[in-house]
Amino acid sequence: MRAISSMATRALLADLAAAAHAAGAPSLEIESVGGVDAEARVAAGEPVDLVFLASGALARLARDGHVDASTVTPIALS
Repeated sequence: MRAISSMATRALLADLAAAAHAAGAPSLEIESVGGVDAEARVAAGEPVDLVFLASGALARLARDGHVDASTVTPIALS
């Protein structure tokens, strides 16, 4: 699986992905970039399986049909 995230969650997601893989989940390739860049890439149609971004970015992507709004789930508060 392939994911894109902002840099803010890079360490947290790396730890979670490693723990999930150790528990038997498929491996996850996570690319962490600036949040604005990640949002733009998803909006441009870059194929990814998971998107980890701030709630505002996810709301815009959902509103514009780039992510399924019913799958947006908060995982961390900052």
